[in-house]
Amino acid sequence: MPDSHFAQPLASDWDAFVESHPHPSFLQLSAWGKLKSAFDWSSQTIAGTDSHGQIQAGALLLFRRIAGLTFAYCPRGPLTDWQDRTSTEHLLAQIDATARQRGAAFVKIEPSLADTPENRTLLASYGFRPSPQTVQPRSTITLDIAGDEDEILARMKSKWRYNIRLAERKEVTVRAGDRADLRHFQALMETTGQRDGFAVHSFDYYRTAFDLLVPRHGAYFYAEYNGQVLGSIVVLHCGPLAWYVWGASSDAERNRMPNHALQWAAMRWAKERGATRYDFWGIPDEIGQVAMGMGDGTPVPAEAMPVDMAAFPAGDLWGVFRFKQGFGGVVERTVGAWDRPLNSPVYHLYRGGVALRAARAAGASPRQMAQESVAALLPAGIGENCVAAHSAASALQVIDSPEQWRGILAELPDPHLLQSWEWGKLKAQTGWQARRFVLPGDGQKPEAAFQYLWRQPMGRLPLRVGYVPKGPVVDWSDELAADRGLAAVEAMARRTASLFVKIDPDVDETTLAGRRVVALLRARGWRFSPEQIQFKNTGITSLAGEEATLLDSFKSKWRYNIRLAERRGLAVRQGGEADLAAFYALYAETGQRDGFLIRPAAYYTDIWRAFLAAQKDAGNPAGGALLLAEHPEEAAPVAGIFLLRYGARVWYFYGASSEARRRDMPNHLLQWAGMGWARAQGCTVYDWWGAPTAPDNPEDGLQGVWRFKEGFAAELRQQIGAWDWSPTPVLWRLYQRAMPLLLDVMRRRHTSE
Repeated sequence: MPDSHFAQPLASDWDAFVESHPHPSFLQLSAWGKLKSAFDWSSQTIAGTDSHGQIQAGALLLFRRIAGLTFAYCPRGPLTDWQDRTSTEHLLAQIDATARQRGAAFVKIEPSLADTPENRTLLASYGFRPSPQTVQPRSTITLDIAGDEDEILARMKSKWRYNIRLAERKEVTVRAGDRADLRHFQALMETTGQRDGFAVHSFDYYRTAFDLLVPRHGAYFYAEYNGQVLGSIVVLHCGPLAWYVWGASSDAERNRMPNHALQWAAMRWAKERGATRYDFWGIPDEIGQVAMGMGDGTPVPAEAMPVDMAAFPAGDLWGVFRFKQGFGGVVERTVGAWDRPLNSPVYHLYRGGVALRAARAAGASPRQMAQESVAALLPAGIGENCVAAHSAASALQVIDSPEQWRGILAELPDPHLLQSWEWGKLKAQTGWQARRFVLPGDGQKPEAAFQYLWRQPMGRLPLRVGYVPKGPVVDWSDELAADRGLAAVEAMARRTASLFVKIDPDVDETTLAGRRVVALLRARGWRFSPEQIQFKNTGITSLAGEEATLLDSFKSKWRYNIRLAERRGLAVRQGGEADLAAFYALYAETGQRDGFLIRPAAYYTDIWRAFLAAQKDAGNPAGGALLLAEHPEEAAPVAGIFLLRYGARVWYFYGASSEARRRDMPNHLLQWAGMGWARAQGCTVYDWWGAPTAPDNPEDGLQGVWRFKEGFAAELRQQIGAWDWSPTPVLWRLYQRAMPLLLDVMRRRHTSE
């Protein structure tokens, strides 16, 4: 398009171009520009035409000025062939020139491009950068409505087909409304907004949308029963696509399934107008992220998503997804919003303002409040988790006091032993450096915290690796907090010049929350690590309730073995520092017998001493206990376990036994005594610290150990495992390939010496 002429086209010509474009959208129609221009925006259309006056590319731009800052916004555009660099660069240059004339500091676009690495790279090559704020929903479900009605119905879940027919049998009727019906629509929207907790537009907004978009591009549908309006939706149409844009319902007669009837009527209306796809316009973006991970950028059938529909809450977007998913279709995700700065200082002010708003910092200064008002440029959107990440690093606070660190962990959910002050101090004695950080939240409560370990694994090789064992400590069900916590960890990897950082939080991968965390990790560039330091999976026994109830939860054979050990004269006592040498001897014997490597005695005795000392420190949430099984006829203990404690959880970290008295079941008696000790400390969870990585694989080396633990009512917890993030992914991949070779060379050299 080098010889193209750019001009303001006629509305009819522009709309015809939009409708015929490979990626049409109602957000690029001239009527949409007029709608937004009536409510705090202004619009301008740019079109590039060929020598015959035919539009080849263009964009509907929306402009708005808030807090002294003007920006340009191109929803679901610009409309161009992104692979044609010459034409696209000419169009973008014209967009930049127009935006500058209007005083815009940046141009925000949200093109209808699939969220793939190729498309993200393509946008970056044009000078765009990912925006901290997404406006339109990135993820959605689209339904194929080509073919006859029976084919469309066949793509739905059987229950949804049943509900559509049920609505008809229960005398629900659906009709397209006129202007006089808008009072019903507004009332329903206000009812729905109040019930589901979202803001609605004014009556003038919906009325203006009706005047501009109906009947050529849209319809307002109403479901009624016995003269009462039960629900309403607005559907817009452009080219081969139709969108379900707004929807509202009353609380009356919901068992008559008016919402199913409304969607079916809208699909039939769209089909009659030539549409072949129906877009449900918005689902939780976490679902889209998972879909992109499953399908490498290609749409994934909604029913194939690895999510538990029954686990979704009834309200918000999760309940909406459950409803939309039943109609069939595929999950799609776009690249989201991207910005092209035109005035760098002002653009950075905008990003800082968005970050402040997301952080919701308490007690902000007047200057900060002024900046925060800039963040109100756009409505809160799905992409605000990216905004939160932007400010996380600068908000981090270093914690240098053991008491303060313990207080912070106490305010966060499920702090892990490996994030304790004691564990960091121990690792600092073995070549690691340890620092503790807190990310403040609203008021005085912390949002996240983590103990960051880093070291240089090979003295002559100038590289560092970072590790946040069993962290960061954060409410993983809070996506924004999790996103900001991860961003803070990434920032520390950069600050410490680490090649990569590893985390392995205790997040259950089988739950919906766990799948959302995995999607978040992938979206942020984390990779499942080939090097799993800790056990990926574990087992949990609940210690809550009565002692007799706990004992009854064990397998009968295990209860028998506990009593057998007592009848045969075994007893368990709590050991001290003087017993550590004997316990290490047992541990070394166990390692040799069972074929696992153990470290020198100093490594373990340092850990054991530290936690025995912490146990004596009143008020310390950390602690430990050495329990030894003895028999009057044996000179030394026949078995032992060392438990580590933090807060309400205890971990069975180390276990050892000799060949003597193994038939007398000392290990069963030890575990029962260990649970008794844990309950006495107020612990409610007994963590077995290790379970099969592949639970269904009989060849997994932990199967035998797991059968022992399972007998004590241990429930399997399949965790997400270890994940790595690197500021230089290429070097990370080289490291992963080279490190095994280097270790092999070192082992050979050690053997030859």
